Amino acid sequence: MQQSEENKKNYCVVIVDGSPLFREALARLLHENEEFGNVAETGDKQLGMFYIDRLQPDLIIVDMHMKKGVAVELLRYAKNLQRPARVIMMTDRDDSEELMATVQLQAEGYLSKLIEVPELLSQIKRVCSGKVVVSNRLMAALTRAFREDTGEVDRDLNCLTSREKDVLKCLSIGMSNQQTGEYLSIEMGTVKVHVKHILKKMGFASRTQAALWARDRGVTI
Repeated sequence: MQQSEENKKNYCVVIVDGSPLFREALARLLHENEEFGNVAETGDKQLGMFYIDRLQPDLIIVDMHMKKGVAVELLRYAKNLQRPARVIMMTDRDDSEELMATVQLQAEGYLSKLIEVPELLSQIKRVCSGKVVVSNRLMAALTRAFREDTGEVDRDLNCLTSREKDVLKCLSIGMSNQQTGEYLSIEMGTVKVHVKHILKKMGFASRTQAALWARDRGVTI
């Protein structure tokens, strides 16, 4: 029993959000859950970067609309760490330009601030466990942003092998590489190779783009 408690994952989280009420309430919510350990919150970009450097968090939750460009800058900073953190973008609107910029930099989560509290906590845990999540409120906006960004790019699903199509279907529902490997009964290293081939063949900048494209066309499990 003691060993089970010691092996329990305590995710470290940094919240950077311009709304004191929201970020303090979110920090309190995470503090009260045993799956989370150290949780730092701030509304300042520089202090956020300091916390990220100091804590090397598992997850960073960012307000997409603090100031123009700040969210993208924080996302890029998180992805350039020696051990890149997973990132959730929080928003209360659907700014297509900013959404697409974060998709290209491979944020793992897109959640609406209008989400119910139990669902918010559940989705945060899913991102921590390796999944890519998009709240229902933002799916249409992300798909629209993707279409606007890629224009009339011609993508042919038939350029993929049968196994690559299977992996793409797993990506479409937010499975991590490990979960995809378990579902398809293949090694995680093999999954990574398939994902790399999918992105290259189809011209996607990230697995999130691939997932959006697949969902939009019904290529899913």
